[in-house]
Amino acid sequence: MNYTTPEILFVDDEENILKSLKRLLIDEDWNCHFVSSGKLALELLEQQRFDLIMTDVVMPEMDGIQLLSEVKQRYPWTIRIFLTGFSKQENVTKALSEGYTQQIIPKPWIDQELKEIIRSALRQSRQQKNRSPEFQAMINSIPLLPALPDSYSQVRGCISEDEVDIEKMAAIISQDVAISSALLHWANSALFGQRYQVDTIKKAIVVLGTDIVENLILSESINRTIASNLPKIPHFDFKEFQNHSIAVAVISRLLSKTLNSSNTEHHDRAFIAGLLHDMGKLAAASFFTEKFAEAIRQAKQQECSLAEKESEIIGANHAELGSFLAEWWALPPFIVNTIHWHHTPASAPFEQDVVYAVHVANLLSYQFNFGSNGDTLPREVSKPCWDRFYLTEEGVEILQVETEKILQMLTS
Repeated sequence: MNYTTPEILFVDDEENILKSLKRLLIDEDWNCHFVSSGKLALELLEQQRFDLIMTDVVMPEMDGIQLLSEVKQRYPWTIRIFLTGFSKQENVTKALSEGYTQQIIPKPWIDQELKEIIRSALRQSRQQKNRSPEFQAMINSIPLLPALPDSYSQVRGCISEDEVDIEKMAAIISQDVAISSALLHWANSALFGQRYQVDTIKKAIVVLGTDIVENLILSESINRTIASNLPKIPHFDFKEFQNHSIAVAVISRLLSKTLNSSNTEHHDRAFIAGLLHDMGKLAAASFFTEKFAEAIRQAKQQECSLAEKESEIIGANHAELGSFLAEWWALPPFIVNTIHWHHTPASAPFEQDVVYAVHVANLLSYQFNFGSNGDTLPREVSKPCWDRFYLTEEGVEILQVETEKILQMLTS
């Protein structure tokens, strides 16, 4: 898709605010438009398409909530952001919960933070342009797309192109008991070839490598961020979902070793992608609970794939939703790629070995009965996939035994 200059509309009845924004954004490669009322904003929106609108909340005649309500209804592809000094007001909270706005920037703002939020929102807008209008409307009906989890961001901050601050990373991780425990479990597992007891976070980082560490933290943070208030859905149990994701990660890594036993980077990528491959289901369960529950019910009743019913009922399947969220968080392209294509690996535009490993691991996890993720349709591994990983019946049995050992150790 060719790059087009983003169009942004700023709305505020205070002239000094608009002037400040103009000065701040003068060097950015964006077409910025500034108006002083909701009425003028709607008139401009009728004349051209905008990628993003940022508005004050408290304005005369038409306030920001009324304005963004109209924008959401008429122009669902436009990203909506509040700029307000009243972020704790009840009406602002209501606007968030009902999806009128997708972000809130407080006044007075921090210049760099405001720019970063705009950049992230514009990245989302570019991604949406590749999707159908229905998908755009669906995404923009989500009350508030979650930000990248803080713990993940802090750990990433310890990693630069030139060096890794392991001491600082270990100190950050050690403050979180759950994440620390998970890392120690993984570091001591046979999956990563460790022969000696790993009893400190620093040792765990060295054994696992920073890529695995930061993505294990990401996975744990996603579970907390999206699934913290996950409603009960028939045939979708969060603990079973976690077990399934872990099993797919383990099997993916073991499968990748059959293609190149010495390429540890490839093994790690397969593991990470396997761990996160179904995060779209958490998003569907959290943001579209009733529709997701109905998709599961119909898939079970009609004995068809859950992805098929998700597309029909929600407007997108979990692979599409998960890959969009991964793009929103600017996760590595191989993760986005695998999440999107793990059901149809032959269509993946790059790193097909990783995508195929996760695809086959996903199917084998069903056969091995390791966890569940809401999909009730039995699926078999195709012959080309068997051949790709040199699988035999004996080899599959060994995979099952090895995976079961690792899972038992991790849950002990």
